[in-house]
Amino acid sequence: MTFDAFFLRELGVAVLIFCISHFFMRSITTNSIHLPPGPRGWPILGVLPILGTMPHVTLTNMAKKFGPIMFFKMGTCDTVVASSPDTAQAFLKALDHNFLDRPTIAGSTHLGYNAQDLVFANYGPKWKLLRKLANQHMLGGRALHDWAHVRASEVKHMLKAMQGCAKEGELVVVGDLLSCAITNMVSQVVLSQRIFSNKGLESKEFKDMVVEFMTISGVNIGDFVPCIAWMDLQGVVGKMKRLHKRFDVFLTNIIEEHVKSSHERKGKPDFLDIVMTNNGEDPSQESLSLSNIKALLLVHVSFFSFSNALVSLLITYSLL
Repeated sequence: MTFDAFFLRELGVAVLIFCISHFFMRSITTNSIHLPPGPRGWPILGVLPILGTMPHVTLTNMAKKFGPIMFFKMGTCDTVVASSPDTAQAFLKALDHNFLDRPTIAGSTHLGYNAQDLVFANYGPKWKLLRKLANQHMLGGRALHDWAHVRASEVKHMLKAMQGCAKEGELVVVGDLLSCAITNMVSQVVLSQRIFSNKGLESKEFKDMVVEFMTISGVNIGDFVPCIAWMDLQGVVGKMKRLHKRFDVFLTNIIEEHVKSSHERKGKPDFLDIVMTNNGEDPSQESLSLSNIKALLLVHVSFFSFSNALVSLLITYSLL
């Protein structure tokens, strides 16, 4: 027997013993804790193989069988699912302080500047500042009122585009026009510029990066089975790191140009101007690092572009 064969055999035995011991100890611990009901799932993979291509339908069927609160394994990660309004209210309102932190996943680490953004940052003073800025200057009632003219302007741009297509006898793709309009609404509030208004290389580069972001933001097996995350079996982490470098260059250029043109927005600052005033100049107050600002920009521009696809789809169906 060669050394390589002997080594592989001993390694296989060691891994087998480890897995058996691990799951034996986990079963003892789990049985001693009162957990909600749920499907048992597969070893290591949990319920991942049985979720299918429509996980929401599978989870709905599970809730009918096991009740409004279910416990199961997503890979090796403990997961609790709330499937009714009352249980969701308990998690998100009554017990929200127990569930404020987000799990660490590859996307937040490699694309979100090591979870420095509003979505994945841990609960604390910095997260409170991020939420305060977003609520007061972008998502709150007063902010929505102040930026109403932007929404009206983008609707006019969209209607003119539709009219132009009709005159040329071209097909009007409502979903694409809605996605463009919604993204431009967000980008004008955040950056004072229409991202999809120009047809230059920079605009095309951003569109390509958002499309790539949506493509690689699917299920990453390493998030659910952390012990094999280092292997990057799907090649997702490598793609995220390369995309992060492109986003970082893009965002750095935006911030630098924004600082140079700040005098043009005297008396009418946009969201980035307001965020930049919290960059640590006053040591007595909580401040944002450059990574926080870039991560916040990434969320508000790219993530909103990602989510508006669903909005445009719903509006398109409502027109049918």
